[in-house]
Amino acid sequence: MAAFLLVHGAFQGGWIWDETARHLRGLGHEVHAPTLTGCGYLADGLRQGVDLHTFIQDVSNYIVMHDLKDVILVAHSFSGMICAGAAKRAPHLMRRLVFADAVIPESNTSFADLGGEAFRVMLDNHRTGGWKVRPWPLPAFGVTGEQEQWFSARLRDFPEAAFTTPFPGEFEPDGLPAAFIGCTGTVNAMIQGMAAKASGLGWPVLTLDSAHSPMTTHPEELAALLSGFGG
Repeated sequence: MAAFLLVHGAFQGGWIWDETARHLRGLGHEVHAPTLTGCGYLADGLRQGVDLHTFIQDVSNYIVMHDLKDVILVAHSFSGMICAGAAKRAPHLMRRLVFADAVIPESNTSFADLGGEAFRVMLDNHRTGGWKVRPWPLPAFGVTGEQEQWFSARLRDFPEAAFTTPFPGEFEPDGLPAAFIGCTGTVNAMIQGMAAKASGLGWPVLTLDSAHSPMTTHPEELAALLSGFGG
């Protein structure tokens, strides 16, 4: 029915989408969930110099190598920066860009700049090895209870440069059909504000009664919302 490309956020990997992908495939969709350079099972390949451009290239390369067309590109959290950059490179291959509780970029502006002083303090407190950032505390992800140990065991360090690299050039929200899925339990103020930003851009805005990581805590419900874009 549709080709979904699901892109994970910071500290995670393609594993985060396993259950959501399973439900989407059960609804008849083609689903891809790549792992970005130095993330997930590729963590041993994390190196200094990996940044936002690296991740945008990862997604762009995946689309080309898998001959994907009419793609529904789904971003979560930080990967709003990545997916918007990849969509800008190949808008003719995209059907829609979906921001699932994801940051909506601004032209020539980094994620850290969007986050402001509070986020920069968080970066300072989690920096390790001079250029990496260790994962945020679990409440930031909204994963609790029995899933905590499973989730936290899979998180890996992330390159600080990914947060501080400006979005490459102009972000043109009118150039591609887009939509936003907001999670009602998200605690991050910047992400909370993205639903209003999306509404102001005239995008459809849906809500999900979950915390910030619905692909872990509410995969079936998230898949049902995403499937609605694939009909």
